[in-house]
Amino acid sequence: MKNKDTWKFAHKYCGRLWKRFGLILLLLSVIMMLWVVQKDIDTVGKMGSVICVIQMVVLIGTIFPTEIALKKNFDKDGNRYQK
Repeated sequence: MKNKDTWKFAHKYCGRLWKRFGLILLLLSVIMMLWVVQKDIDTVGKMGSVICVIQMVVLIGTIFPTEIALKKNFDKDGNRYQK
C-alpha cells in the first residue's frame, strides 16, 4: 500500500479477477461435488478438501496479475503513469 490510489486500484482489479474466477470455480465445484453425490462420507470429505485447495490456489494466484497491473499503471513510488 503505497497510497490510497494504488490501494483502490489493486482492490478493484483483484475484485474483478475474483468475480470472474469465482464464477468459474463455482461451476467446477458444483460439478465435482455432483460427481461424489451419494458416495461415502470420506470420499465427499476428500473431494471437498481438493476443491478448497484448488480455490485457495486460484484466489491466492490473483496476487501475481494484480502486481503486474500495478507495475504497468504506477511507478515505484506509487504515482500513476501519465497517458
